[in-house]
Amino acid sequence: MSSKEERYYSGAPGERDPSRPLPGEMSAAKRQLFLSIIAAVILLGVGVVLGLMMSPASPRELEVKVAQLTHELEARDMKILELQRGAQVQPVATTSVKGKLKPVDRKRHETMGKRYADTLRAVKAQQAAELVEWFVKRWNELLDNPEPDDRVGRRAAVLVQLATGMSRNLHPGDFAPWQAEFLFNNKWLAELHLDVDGDGFPRKRSGANPRDGFAATSVCQIAMALNQTVSDAEVLVAPDLSCEAPENKMSVVLLGASLDDALNEFVRAVKREGFGVVENTKKGVRLILVGKKPIEP
Repeated sequence: MSSKEERYYSGAPGERDPSRPLPGEMSAAKRQLFLSIIAAVILLGVGVVLGLMMSPASPRELEVKVAQLTHELEARDMKILELQRGAQVQPVATTSVKGKLKPVDRKRHETMGKRYADTLRAVKAQQAAELVEWFVKRWNELLDNPEPDDRVGRRAAVLVQLATGMSRNLHPGDFAPWQAEFLFNNKWLAELHLDVDGDGFPRKRSGANPRDGFAATSVCQIAMALNQTVSDAEVLVAPDLSCEAPENKMSVVLLGASLDDALNEFVRAVKREGFGVVENTKKGVRLILVGKKPIEP
């Protein structure tokens, strides 16, 4: 051969020592050492991962994992519920969008709203009075132009806005009595106290449960949806519960055959989320008070 390169790759005897590495090539000993180091690193990594997986988790870690799994199960149940609803005819949604608010109901709302507003103005609570007037007007607008799922959606959200505004304008000691008086004691508000659209709500706790589902929804809105659903239950929110805070959102499907089952599921869910809950039953009415989450040390 005429060149060194040709002679090098020809394998002809006498041209090079085959035991010596090629230019730039790693020697056999170094190659073996390198592979041994890689194998040791891989084994170390696998050992660490297995150790973490097999090591006992702290109570806090277990609590977090359980909460994550619970959220995943609730999301799955809610998705199944949505698919079931989509595959069925919903007569409730059909009847809930019929007609306008009747004049007698509108007049009652305006009369009672004015009475509450005048009372608040008499005690120098001007902003609270204006909030009541805004609420009555907005409530009538929603009933004049209804949409499916208003009970758990738009109307529940408006009730939350009312409660949130009142908590900021009333003394904390006056908020709970106002809430009980305005929302429950006088049966005057259509769809909160009276079924005027023919959807069958509110109904007694023994009645059939519509199995409402909520995803990342304020606990206050879920409470207000239940107040429009159950006639012999009151779900109140504490004045120190920040309804708009992201940490006070939750996901839940209110499963069970009856509305009492739905309330049980709600109570279990809020307790699981860490909210304070006080329950009582008075004169056949189930009372549930939801408070803020305790501050962790």
